[in-house]
Amino acid sequence: MSGAVIEYDVPVPMRDGVVLRADVYRPAGEGPWPVIVARTPYDKTDASELLYIDPWAAVRRGFITVVQDVRGRFASEGGSDWRPLETEAEDGADTITWAAQLPGSNGNVGMWGLSYLGNVQWQAAAERPSALKAIVPQFTWHRADEGLGYRGGAKELGTVRGWGLGVGFDLVMRRHASDPEGMSKHLMELVGDLDDLQNRTFWELPTGSDPVLERHGLPSLARPEVLAASNVADRQEAVTVPSLNIGGWFDIFVQGTIDNYQAAARRGTPSKLVIGPWNHVSTLAQQGEVSFGFAGNGFAVDFETSISGLSFDWLHAWLTSDETPPQDDLPVKIFVMGANEWRSEAEWPLARAVDTSWFLGPEGSLTPGSEPAPDTATYTYDPADPVPTVGGATMLTFSPAGVFDQRPVEARPDVLVFTSEPLTEDLEVTGRVTATLTTATDGPTTDWIVRLCDVHPDGRSYNVADGITRVRTTPNEPATVTVDLWSTSMVFKQGHRIRVQVTSSCFPRWDRNLNTADGFESGSSRVAHQTVQLGGATASRITLPVVPPSS
Repeated sequence: MSGAVIEYDVPVPMRDGVVLRADVYRPAGEGPWPVIVARTPYDKTDASELLYIDPWAAVRRGFITVVQDVRGRFASEGGSDWRPLETEAEDGADTITWAAQLPGSNGNVGMWGLSYLGNVQWQAAAERPSALKAIVPQFTWHRADEGLGYRGGAKELGTVRGWGLGVGFDLVMRRHASDPEGMSKHLMELVGDLDDLQNRTFWELPTGSDPVLERHGLPSLARPEVLAASNVADRQEAVTVPSLNIGGWFDIFVQGTIDNYQAAARRGTPSKLVIGPWNHVSTLAQQGEVSFGFAGNGFAVDFETSISGLSFDWLHAWLTSDETPPQDDLPVKIFVMGANEWRSEAEWPLARAVDTSWFLGPEGSLTPGSEPAPDTATYTYDPADPVPTVGGATMLTFSPAGVFDQRPVEARPDVLVFTSEPLTEDLEVTGRVTATLTTATDGPTTDWIVRLCDVHPDGRSYNVADGITRVRTTPNEPATVTVDLWSTSMVFKQGHRIRVQVTSSCFPRWDRNLNTADGFESGSSRVAHQTVQLGGATASRITLPVVPPSS
């Protein structure tokens, strides 16, 4: 490619007369060229945004590349009352139709991008604009009530409140465009809440509503309208275009990425899945305190390509020919942590994986096979002193995602710890992990959190996967609780031990359960006394999808 031309703030009219703005990156020459579209709420000129979607690389690959501000954001019209995700289906379809008619276009359009930019692809695809031929949704969700606004019934506080404040600057500036003094005042108030997230802002109650976002007039990802509009699970039956789904084991939406792939594959729609050892904001192999090796980097996937390379290869195949590209017999590519290698698979979940129960036992034991002798384990959960979030699949500005030593968490009295004997051989866990607990609490509601860890011979305990379930229950009455830890791929090496934590808080990733019937609205709280039953007919256990060693 000999060069490129960039057109800034090109008007894109919507069906209701609102004009959105896009920057159009064109290859030098007459074409015709396929067109790809990224639609963002984060500013189409933002350097970090452009670094990831890399429109210059797209132009070099021979795409007319459109990067657009969504309605109500930055250069686009739409007023100062932005409603995230609520109008993206129609706006996306209108943008696709417009993009197909750009001078030099070959009439075929694709989409790519992550997170919000991934969800808008599914929304647009469900509208079935005829010019849309393929999508590359990355690091995005399937069910909005399981990963975006909530998880297991608990609010994704770190995401919802942190994101709502972070997107507030453009809204404040729009609202006070003619009042510089008012703009400055409100911007400084917003900065104050962001600067004090860890010590004050995340602690504000109640969490059923959101006093922080409400006082700034900012959007919440937990609003019912947002959840309904962005729920991919409700729209996927209408999607017929091929999809390349890319995610990471420590991404806040990893299960959504997998579920989106599975739903497409079940319908016979051409689709692929790539999952690396990445989190939501970093595709480097270094995740927290652990490096997964050079091939784990998003810029060096399996020493063969990059995330951008995978994306543009997929789009090129579907947008430059009228013939259907050949289908891959191994459409799933996963990074197996512990072994630190990439592996291609024909399916997900793996048919050869065997669900294996490991039972929580007395004195902190964790054993496979038969149930241990009956016993109980107890602890006290105080919402005023919650277990802190340490790594994991998070999106917190002051607490990085990824893998971190959990021993400071495990030393707390409100965290139960169950540990296996050292493994006599490598054990691979690849698939969806669940825990089944028999529990009791002395209040009307509480949370149960289960975390799977890999314990090294020197004692370091590294998080692998976790999940939460919020329950409403009869006080002191035993009940069975299922906790979904989502999916992972991890080889627990010979000499390592498997560990399971059970607790009732992970703050501020998830909001604190205040253990009262009305706490989510009133902010009233109480201390809860928790019991987990071990062994016997109601044995608490974690179920691991174990992949037998290859012969």
